[in-house]
Amino acid sequence: MPERRWQERRRRPGTEGHRRRPPRHRRGPLRGDRHRHRHRQERGRRADPDARPVPSRTAAPAATAAKAAAPVRTRTLADGSKAEICRLGAERYRAKIVSRGEVLATTETGGTDAGLDANDMFVVLTLGGEVHSWMGGGHTGPGTFKLAGGWTAEVTKVGELRYRARILGNDGSVDATLEANQHDVGLDANGVYIVLSAGGVISAHG
Repeated sequence: MPERRWQERRRRPGTEGHRRRPPRHRRGPLRGDRHRHRHRQERGRRADPDARPVPSRTAAPAATAAKAAAPVRTRTLADGSKAEICRLGAERYRAKIVSRGEVLATTETGGTDAGLDANDMFVVLTLGGEVHSWMGGGHTGPGTFKLAGGWTAEVTKVGELRYRARILGNDGSVDATLEANQHDVGLDANGVYIVLSAGGVISAHG
């Protein structure tokens, strides 16, 4: 048999006795590592003490509504009570009749002048937010009545707590119509103020 020759593998110097380590498998973070990582994220999300607060968008409409409802003027009425007038919008006003801190009545314009019969004190609130009041001078309808300023009122009953008043000029033409349906109404007739109540009482002052 031919003689086999064994050839020694050449080894790098300094590697004698050195074993090759198996490759390490990459592991995920331990429970403690995850806790520290989450803690760093939470610290990063904390608000900067020097940062300016972002204004709330819902605060503006609330402030606007509060401003619109605030009294714009207060007037003393014929019986000594007060009228607190608030502006609600374009040609929209509300008047609260207040006596000794108590609200006795409220009237509000809504495209037309407003009126109120408050125990024989008559109040007109105009589209411009002006209040006019006087005592007495009422006529109970149905019927035809002479009013201040040369006006004539023809008052008719339409239904329960519902009356209609036609306001006639000197020539007999109908210049305005008031209709009280469950609540009082008012009118500024060229500087003469007229109130028609839901009970059919009409009064004018000018």
